[in-house]
Amino acid sequence: MNEPELSPSEDPRTDVIPDIEPVAALAAPPCPFCQAARVADINYCGDCGYIFPDASSAVTQADLPGLIAGRYRLLDRIVERGGVERYRAEDIGNPEAPIPVIIVRQLAGGDSQAALAEAGSVFEFDLLERSEQATSSLPDPVGSEQWPGIAWEQGVLLRAAHLSLPRLIDSFNEEDVAYLVEEVPSGASLWDEWDRVGITNRERFTWMIQLAQAIDRLHFAGAMLEGLRPEMIVVSRNGIAILADLSELLPTPLPGDVPLRGGFSTAPELLLNQEHADERADLYAFGALIYALMLGRELSDLDFTLTGMPRPYLERVPDANPFLSRLLAKTFVRDMAQRFPADDGPDSDRTGFRELIACLEACKSNLDRVKIDVAAWSTTGMVRPANEDGVAVFYWAESRLDDSDGAALILLADGMGGMESGEVAAALALQTLKECLLTGPPFATGLPSKPLSTTPTAEALVPDWTPVVENASGTSLPLPGRFREKESPERSVDGHAERVANALREANRRVFETAYANPGSRGMGCTAEVILVDGNLALVGHVGDSRVYRMKKGKLTQVTKDHTVIARLIELGQLTEEEAELHPRRSELQQAIGGRPEVYPDVYAIILEPGDWILACSDGLSNQLGLDVMQGVLRETKNAERAARRLINMALFDGAQDNVTVAVVRAS
Repeated sequence: MNEPELSPSEDPRTDVIPDIEPVAALAAPPCPFCQAARVADINYCGDCGYIFPDASSAVTQADLPGLIAGRYRLLDRIVERGGVERYRAEDIGNPEAPIPVIIVRQLAGGDSQAALAEAGSVFEFDLLERSEQATSSLPDPVGSEQWPGIAWEQGVLLRAAHLSLPRLIDSFNEEDVAYLVEEVPSGASLWDEWDRVGITNRERFTWMIQLAQAIDRLHFAGAMLEGLRPEMIVVSRNGIAILADLSELLPTPLPGDVPLRGGFSTAPELLLNQEHADERADLYAFGALIYALMLGRELSDLDFTLTGMPRPYLERVPDANPFLSRLLAKTFVRDMAQRFPADDGPDSDRTGFRELIACLEACKSNLDRVKIDVAAWSTTGMVRPANEDGVAVFYWAESRLDDSDGAALILLADGMGGMESGEVAAALALQTLKECLLTGPPFATGLPSKPLSTTPTAEALVPDWTPVVENASGTSLPLPGRFREKESPERSVDGHAERVANALREANRRVFETAYANPGSRGMGCTAEVILVDGNLALVGHVGDSRVYRMKKGKLTQVTKDHTVIARLIELGQLTEEEAELHPRRSELQQAIGGRPEVYPDVYAIILEPGDWILACSDGLSNQLGLDVMQGVLRETKNAERAARRLINMALFDGAQDNVTVAVVRAS
């Protein structure tokens, strides 16, 4: 059916506005890099410096060739620079599972590309089998290598040969066009991996070290980076950080007047003074990468006071870890002289990357190690005539050679079996635990193996010294064993747990044998709590009904389980918490130090985070103050000493029916 024709004024789809000229053309699209509005007749972005490609060279899907070499299909162009194009593509050698690849494309002109054409195609391994290895399958490029060019990029990757760089897959010439095929590394984005639940700074800075080593190899191969952003990096399933985007590669030395896209991670000297720019520009880019990761977002104008002048990280996070603060202050800074290397380093470390990698190693080793604040108090209470409790705190910290180490040992015992016997049992247990634990890692290292029942001699306490560092003249200097063994298996969860359990068994043996040998002390014993803190790891050893609590994110929870008859009945569902409070056997222990020839300690492992608290106490506190009261004290106080005093004083104010002992650890 034919519809009647409408005049423009009658057509509801057309608004006719008199005296207005029709628009000649649509507005130019925004900058593809920063999305800023594009100004007409200007070939670069005024916000980020991105140089727009010539409109005449725009590539549409119709312009792309069909299958290349019978197996590669181009999908879309990433970037074009100096006639060299980089494409996302796929290898359909296996039609059921096409494999993503990157293809670099260049018209085959000049000596370099003619020589590459003569080399023919090289394809020596199956892409379906991803192996973590450096590029080594392709022959060295032939002919002159001129940037930008395929032969130049191939030569750089072959010379760099690092696991954190993409592998070369194929190179060939087809219809007067030279091609280079590179892998697209599989894995997760660095953005996602950096903030993944459970990830540690040790893992994060392992990736950073891998990247720094790869960039150092690029410098060796004659290349540097214009910028470095988290989205350019992939973390493989094997835990290797790979620089997946090579579109930012530049030659060294810079030939002059190199067209740059610019960006927040581009060193200012590259944009303003290229003749003085060198590989230290990559230090700025590397610092920008870490700065963005620590902020958890992309960089913006708000992160700079002036163009190329970042806001100092310490202005934003004044109490940041000093290892991280130094890293950012020596990289992400406008003045090249303030970056790595140090004043006496340029001769041996011209690019500063040796010092950068050493700084990253320090971050890897130390950022997860929390600093702790420890305090302890004990009181007889308001009813008992004497104090049968005992508590001991040992704290050690050391920092030098751009490294730090430290540990703490907290011991608590609550005696039983009569006034004098209870005091003896608690004192003997604490003395034994000190002998067993202070003479081994982390407090002493390099010790010969000895049974725990034997007190080490003075000779055994001498640390093992091994030359591991050289001074400026090349002379070997000794470094103490504890730094050398900070990551040793002896200081792992299993190593510490075994020592804590064995120390409690040895304390039990000594108290039991002492009680058996002295008829007047029969029945004496004590509870025992051991807290061994090594970095961010805390091991808790437990025997009896004294308790250890942990407060995390403002919530206090009990870590240990009471070794009492009543606790067991509650666990079996035969008693409620309310019934247990009035039960006549509520103080009867199932396990105690010295109660029987054998004891079976509980050992718990805790990973500390900044802001966590650990509270150890005798039952004189836990029976006197409720969980919510203790939680409130820890929430309101800012240091361990005040928390310990306040808990003791609140118990005294409430009547303190028993001896009260408290030890508090605060992680920061």
